[in-house]
Amino acid sequence: MRTARGFTLVEILVALTLFAVVGGTLLQLFQSGLRTARLADDRTHAVMLARSKLTELGVYNQLQPGTLSGTFSDGYQWQAILAEAENPDADAPGWLQPLDLVLTVSWGEPGDEREFTLHSVLLTQRIES
Repeated sequence: MRTARGFTLVEILVALTLFAVVGGTLLQLFQSGLRTARLADDRTHAVMLARSKLTELGVYNQLQPGTLSGTFSDGYQWQAILAEAENPDADAPGWLQPLDLVLTVSWGEPGDEREFTLHSVLLTQRIES
């Protein structure tokens, strides 16, 4: 008759194997969640920078079609492409010029670059040549 109580070596190995599999899966899920949160934070920051740049460009009253670009202090880059609006409003005063704006904010390492693009229309003062 056996009086010793305890676990056999096989039972301990099975338990450790299950613990390793479950622990590894949980760590991968946690890492994936952190990566997703970081991407969401980066994208939110890019949206805020794009809105800020859109407001800044709206202050200028004599913009012309063309390309503007620059960088923000935190490493994000921006590019604004201004073009004459395809379907200008016929009722708009003649001294206003609507410009289509495509504003792109990009960030990330080379090869893993990400970007956010904002499309808008700006009304500027028409510049007579």
